[in-house]
Parts: sequence; C-alpha cells; structure tokens
Amino acid sequence: MVNIRICSVLVLIMNTTPSLAEPLDAASLGREPGQYSVGFQLLETVDSTRAVTAVPLPRKAYPRPIRTYLWYPANPPDGAQAVRFGRYAELADGDIWPTEIIGELREKLKYSRRVLARSLGSERFDALLRQPFEAVESAQALEGPFPLIVIGQGLYYESPVAFAALAEFLAGQGFVVATCPLAGTNSPIVTVDVRGLETQIRDLEFVIAQARQLPYVSGEKLGLFGFDMGGMAGLVLTMRNADVDAFVSVSTGILYPHSSGIPIASPDYDPMALRVPWLHSVPSSWIRQTEQPDNQSLYDLAHNSDRYLLITEGMGHVDYTGYALIKDRPAMAGYWEAAKPGDIDRYASVVRYISNFYKAYLKDDPDSLAYLSKEPAESKPEIKLHLEHRSAASASITYEEFVQAVIAGHAEDAVEKVRALQKTAPDHVLLNEAYLQRIVLSLSGTWGLNEEVLPVLRLRVALFPNSAEALYLLAEGHIKLEDYPAAIDGYNRLLEQELGEFERAAISRLEWLLSQ
Repeated sequence: MVNIRICSVLVLIMNTTPSLAEPLDAASLGREPGQYSVGFQLLETVDSTRAVTAVPLPRKAYPRPIRTYLWYPANPPDGAQAVRFGRYAELADGDIWPTEIIGELREKLKYSRRVLARSLGSERFDALLRQPFEAVESAQALEGPFPLIVIGQGLYYESPVAFAALAEFLAGQGFVVATCPLAGTNSPIVTVDVRGLETQIRDLEFVIAQARQLPYVSGEKLGLFGFDMGGMAGLVLTMRNADVDAFVSVSTGILYPHSSGIPIASPDYDPMALRVPWLHSVPSSWIRQTEQPDNQSLYDLAHNSDRYLLITEGMGHVDYTGYALIKDRPAMAGYWEAAKPGDIDRYASVVRYISNFYKAYLKDDPDSLAYLSKEPAESKPEIKLHLEHRSAASASITYEEFVQAVIAGHAEDAVEKVRALQKTAPDHVLLNEAYLQRIVLSLSGTWGLNEEVLPVLRLRVALFPNSAEALYLLAEGHIKLEDYPAAIDGYNRLLEQELGEFERAAISRLEWLLSQ
C-alpha cells in the first residue's frame, strides 16, 4: 500500500470529552519522503467583466468579488506556525460579500452559524477552531513550476474550508491548488440551475487565469476537481476547455440525469467532448438508486475519455469532504449522518486514488499510473472499494480540428474522418449541413481558400445529394479554380435532378461557361 499522509494536523478528532480535541498520532499515517512543505495565500480581487447587484435599495451594480485560495509547495521559515482551523473559518466569514453589496446578510451568514458549528455545539466547535493544519500562511513559494489543480465547491459546502485538508495534502505532493467560494449570481445563495452553474464555471475560469499569472504555476498542466455542484461545473468546464488535462469528480450527480436538469442543460455539455482522463467516485448507494437497464451513464457515453469509476461502500456525501476527518461528528438532519468507525480511513483511501490519478496524468508518473491499474486491496475490513477502468476510444475529429486541417491543406484526410462519423456519431456537428455551409463560406468567401475548401464542397454534396445549394456551390468552386468541365458537369447535375431552387442561376452560369 502507498504510504499516505493526510497530515496528523489535518485529521481532526473530537474526543468524547466535549471540550477537548486532539490530533491523530503522527505515526498512524506517516509522511512520504520527498514531499513538500505547504504555503497558503488568499488573493482578493474583483472580476470587472461581471456585476452583482446590491440588496439594499436603491439597487446598485458592483464588480463581482473573487477570493482565490491558494496552497502551494513552499519553504516556510524555521519555527513558522501553521494555520489553524479557526483561520480558515475566519476567512470563510470574509467570503460573504461586503456589507455595501448584501447588507446585514453578511453578519447572518457567518461560518459560526453554519451547519458544522451548529452540529458540534459551541465548546466542541471552539476546540475545533484551535486545531492546527499544515500550511504556513504567506510562506515563500518554491520556484516550480508546479501543475495547477482547481477545486469546485459544492452546495451547502460553499466554503473552501470543506476541502482545505485535501488542498494542503495535494500541495504537499507538488501541486498548486486553487479554489474560490461557491456563490450565486446576484446573491451569496446559489441557484441550482444553468445560470448558477455558469456563474460557478466563470468563477473557476477566473481562478485559473489568476493562478497562472504566478511564476511558480505551470501553464502547461491543469487539473480540475469537483464535488457536488462543483463537479457539474468542473465537468462542463473540462468539456469546453481543451487546456484541461485531467478531471476528478466526487459525490456529484453527473453519471445520470440530475433532477435539477444540470449539467446536461448547459449548452457546452457534450459527452463526446470529454477527452481527458477522468476519475469519478461515488457511494455504491448512488449507483443502485440511479442505475436502470436501458439508461446509459456518462461513464458509458464518454468514449473519448480514459476513465475510472471508483465505487465506495459506507461513504456518505459528507465523507468526501474534509469534514470526514472530524471523529464523532454528530448527525445533522438533512445534511449528514453521525460519523462512523472507518470514515477517516475510507476518506484517506479515496484521497490516495485522487493523488495517484493527478500524479499519473499531470506529472506523467509511471508508478502512480500502475497504482490506478490495480483493484483496490485495503488492509482494513471496513474499507470496501471497487474500481472500474475503460480506455479511451480513438477520439473523433472536432469542429476546430477539421477547420484547421482544411486550412493546412489536409482536407482529404479530415473529410474521411467526418465520413466515419456517420456510423459512430451521426449527430456530430460536422454532419450538419448548416455548419458545413458556414465553413465553406468562411474559408472560401471570406478568406479565399478556394482550393483548400474543395474537398469540403464535395463532402457536402455526398452527405446531402438533394441539396441544390450544395450542388451549386460545388460547381461555383470549380469555376473559381478554372476547372470549367467540372463546373459544367455540376450545373447539369443540378438541372437533371429538377431541384427547382438555383435552376435559373445554374442555367445562367452554363450559358456563360459555354460562351467562353
């Protein structure tokens, strides 16, 4: 078994004595050699391209506040003190928009009034606040560059506090980890709809752009991690951003259609556009509730992704967050069950797979890739995992790849790949006549690439033989290349089929050609 450390200072154990909290014995998880010390920094700015409206009347627009939490490999000074849970909780209070935007809601939404604090009670929550973590705030970053991992938060777990433990652990493995609070479009309260989803996606895009301005962050390797609604946002972001290199989703409703309609309702949702390695972990109970004989999951449909499905026994929604590390956590109706024996070990097992997945695909580590090829074999009986893997199929050509191939003079090869889509992906955008028309008009009409676009004109006629416009434009394409016999043949084909539309124009062009 890989020796993993979710740091003793990260594993928060609440004793049966309500006022006490002690960290786990360091020897129980150990620390891998060669790992990094961790730094932490908060970046506060605004996204001036978007506005949020104030609650107090009269309504007023403000630039959208963005707070980026950063964890990174660092060289802290000797004797530096690690942040405590209370520091993260304090920052969570600041995640709520300023008073001038939301008025008294800022005070009402403090972290000390949220679910975790209420479930623990004042004494146990105060003890938790004193618990040390691993990161040293404002520690000097190592030179890098290090791969970037961006975390999408979940509904009811909007604060980065929920994944601070995971972020610190991954930073100790040699990654820069960034996230921002989950907030609604015009309110701190999130709407679970397409608009709310798009807001979170744009927030994550902002975080990516901001983090990549830092000198120690790699511009070449990017991973996404998403939990709950953050998994939906991460999925769509991965589908529409070819720069993402690896995607992890946990305890998020993306395998089958979700009752909210998202993320499927997003205009960027396309299972065939998921082209990067993907690790998805859910409780086994979720599979049993949603699996139906004729209902294909995203895991079945994402043919272009090298994908892993990690199914866990005994884990609830909360157990995929850092709150799983709080021993004896009381139940909270509507949110989570009481903590169970083995929760910390099950959480650590999932994190072990997440870590190896990122090291395999963001660091090209062969040992980590080998780890992912093994069926889980945990040493403790309460840990039951099942791992499935499906390799990616040969990815079909994309719209952008097709256009680039045509411009580069490789249209014939690109056209053959489009023809193959008739069997494998009959609904592909490149089999849509309107899209082929736009390609033709842009490349030929706007840019004058008449020779390069000729195979596309032929493809359109082959796919849509009864299209008068397709036949007419193919003949026009031959005229532009001064291949008059081919143009005459094209106009005659149009007239022979008696397609009606374009007949007068074809007759006129034939008369002109024959007079030459």
